[in-house]
Amino acid sequence: MKKRQKMLAVLLASTMLAATLVGCGGQEADSQGSSGAQESGSEQEAAASNESEETGAQEQASSGEVQQLNFYAWTSPENMVPLVEAFNEDYAGTYEMTYQKLADAATMTINTALGSGEPIDVMTQASAMDLRVRADDGVYLGLKQFFDKEGWTYEEIMGSAMEETMNIEGDYYAIPYCNNINMVWFNKKMFDEAGMEYPQAGWTWDDFRETAIAMTHGEGGDKVYGAMLDYADGDGDNYWDLIARQKLGAFTYYNDDFTATQFDAPEFKESLEYFYNLAMVDKCIVPLEEYTALQYHKDPTGMAGLYNGKYAMWIAPVYGCLYLNESYGEIPEGTDIGVVDMPTTDGGATVTTCYTSTASIPATCKDPDAAWEALKYACIERADLFAGPKAMHPGYAFQSDEDRDAFNHIIFDGKPGLDVDMAMEVMALDRTLVSKDNTVRQGQVGINEAIKNNMTLVFSGEMSVDEALANLKEQGDAAIAADQ
Repeated sequence: MKKRQKMLAVLLASTMLAATLVGCGGQEADSQGSSGAQESGSEQEAAASNESEETGAQEQASSGEVQQLNFYAWTSPENMVPLVEAFNEDYAGTYEMTYQKLADAATMTINTALGSGEPIDVMTQASAMDLRVRADDGVYLGLKQFFDKEGWTYEEIMGSAMEETMNIEGDYYAIPYCNNINMVWFNKKMFDEAGMEYPQAGWTWDDFRETAIAMTHGEGGDKVYGAMLDYADGDGDNYWDLIARQKLGAFTYYNDDFTATQFDAPEFKESLEYFYNLAMVDKCIVPLEEYTALQYHKDPTGMAGLYNGKYAMWIAPVYGCLYLNESYGEIPEGTDIGVVDMPTTDGGATVTTCYTSTASIPATCKDPDAAWEALKYACIERADLFAGPKAMHPGYAFQSDEDRDAFNHIIFDGKPGLDVDMAMEVMALDRTLVSKDNTVRQGQVGINEAIKNNMTLVFSGEMSVDEALANLKEQGDAAIAADQ
């Protein structure tokens, strides 16, 4: 009980700053918190309480009684049925998984659940920053111990892109249960009608710009744009920095030792200037005002705009194909949607961004070994039953072409209007992934707020590229210094 009370205090402190943090990477709003002053005298009592709980769980297991495991997420309950049923069948007589649905992935929702005192064996989250705060505050168990017992390394199983951003001072406090890889979706019918060739792997950002300009036509409410993307919504993906991410890699905003930002790097000017020109000079991508008014940040609306011919291309994660489904709206007859990898500046090896949602084991878990079995099952062994139905790639790295193709069929098959053969061919190509997950606490609140404020001004024509980057450098560095 003492340990749960301590956790509740920590989580409440973390939640208080949630409203000040802007989400990124298409995820829920991040939050930063502080563990605050803890009563040192409660440490031994908390440890004793936890030891007693673990002993009880072990006795339950040794008695032959089926052990209940509680898995928390915000997925619709009906979508969890296959995973829960498969786990309970495979572990019949030992464990029984029960799904507990969260209202959403918001910081406060998850922190409230974690501090409620209810038994939780696996908790999921969409925010990398929330993960870092909870790890720092002792809310989650380090998972390296379990990888070691399996004879695995984190990088071997999850891949280098995941390992880089999930590594928190030498340990790992979560497993990504999905990997959302950003792609370019396009309306093949519109390209056919315009006599344009389909985009191909190895294309450049110059090619993208030329294509978007060529596919843009009309005026006013009848205008059709070459592309739609979330380049500066503030609470979304912020693709304005995409070229910089391709060139600079993970933790793009920071210098090597995380003591300052690098918004003065030429890669940032190249990236922001490129998307500024698309929006404000060429006017070939959906303008920010229209993007906001039509709520294109909602993925079902984004896909509907593409197949209804409002724009010819849409930058979004792979799971965008999920919304080629009549349950999200009527799909016009003859819809034909293709997909291609992200452009690069030189047309060389494909580099694209991705982001994850993750799953963790709370430190208050009664039986960590049992919780690991549930976590491993959902995220690695049977990701086809958890990430797959959401049209999301698993967080782990495929070990063979056969595994990759089988999973891609789960994602793409049964999507009306999708060119499945093209999607399968494209996803079989090699690409280097750069994770957008930001597990660095220093200055993140201030940096995200500065990006939101300055990018809104840039893409409304009220601020120049140079002014915005100078502001980001100054404000970001000040935020990092304040957090040292």
